[in-house]
Amino acid sequence: MLDPKVAKMVSKELESESIIVFDEAHNIDSVCIEALSVTIHERHLEQATRSLGRLSSEVSRIKASDATRLQAEYQNLVNGLVDQGLLDAPPNEVGLASNILGTDILNEAVPGNIRRAEHFIAFMKKIVEHLKARLRTVAGPRGGVISETPLAFLHRMITTTSLEAKPLKFAYSRLSSLLRTLQVPNLDDYNALTDVADFASLVSTYSEGSPKFAIILEPNGSSIPGASDPVIQLACLDSSLAIAPLFKRFGSVVITSGTLSPIDLYPKLLQFEPCVSESFNMSTFRPCIRPLIITRGSDQLPVSTKFDDRGDMGVVRNFGSMLVELCSSIPDGVVAFFTSYSYMESIISEWDGMGILRQLTKSKLVFIETKDVVETTLALDNYRRACDSGRGAVFLSVARGKVSEGINFDRHYGRAVIMFGVPFQYTLSHILRARLEYLQT
Repeated sequence: MLDPKVAKMVSKELESESIIVFDEAHNIDSVCIEALSVTIHERHLEQATRSLGRLSSEVSRIKASDATRLQAEYQNLVNGLVDQGLLDAPPNEVGLASNILGTDILNEAVPGNIRRAEHFIAFMKKIVEHLKARLRTVAGPRGGVISETPLAFLHRMITTTSLEAKPLKFAYSRLSSLLRTLQVPNLDDYNALTDVADFASLVSTYSEGSPKFAIILEPNGSSIPGASDPVIQLACLDSSLAIAPLFKRFGSVVITSGTLSPIDLYPKLLQFEPCVSESFNMSTFRPCIRPLIITRGSDQLPVSTKFDDRGDMGVVRNFGSMLVELCSSIPDGVVAFFTSYSYMESIISEWDGMGILRQLTKSKLVFIETKDVVETTLALDNYRRACDSGRGAVFLSVARGKVSEGINFDRHYGRAVIMFGVPFQYTLSHILRARLEYLQT
């Protein structure tokens, strides 16, 4: 509902009188921002270059075998995006409005210099090469972190590449049209190129007025120490952009969560006036929570997840021993949360080398959350089955990850919860700092 690329398909059948309910909406602000943010790594640009090569070959093949198909697309583009059927109808008639394309663009013809497929491919190659050049500069000896407004970034791109600003707004929709015309069987192969087109459209569309986006170029976006992975991030700073079309179309929108706190912050972030705002006290019918803080291992060595100490082998071993001892005495399901994916992966790797995972499997089956939604869902389902059958299981997951948001570990599914460290916000994040600066102004 919040992602402009798919919102229209989701909402097309819904009447304007429908009631939209967002449950577990304590992170709705983050979801809105992620829907309009784009991250492009150096490897993505290499993939985009290969995708453009494949598109160019396909266009040449179709020109030789079925030129009428490309000519028909050209004529549709002359008539405009709506007539072409790419966007079906203006946003006030059906579906949610795309945040990337304003109403003035919807009824407008695609600029002449990107209507021909071969011209558009050359146009996209220039954008990709410009982004590569910017990343090389950032990763170079004189490089460093650069933060720019969309207007400054766009001005530099236009000056360097001699491209015009107006066609950039149409990059994403023009690419969608081309992929559909060519009847590409596997769209996943073109994800990197789609991200580049999305990036170009967003930068051009939101370049005017007060900056609601920040473009941050970092020499190393990798979580692996010492690895070089330059990255360009288009970070949305205004979460109201993604949810505004939804408020405009539907009369009743309910935002609810067990942890929607502070409740008066959300109307400010999403820029709306709530008709009703209610907060209820939460209570448990029995004293079922017994917190315990462990500062030393079984060998009396201090344990800590402080960044300086987390790699210490003594700490890693004590954490593993503690988990084994708890799992051997606690029945049914145990859930463990780590502070980040990278920390969880590194500590599990060390535990495997120490034989701790083998000891753990004697008392419980081990399931691990990954960044893949399908894998995590499958692991969660098998975790529940292991708890139901009486075998018992331990689920290793990440605080602020997929499992920690809205999954209930009640009764025998969660006899104990173990937190390996406190998941503090990474305050040195350049995106976070840009967002704070935007909210303060």
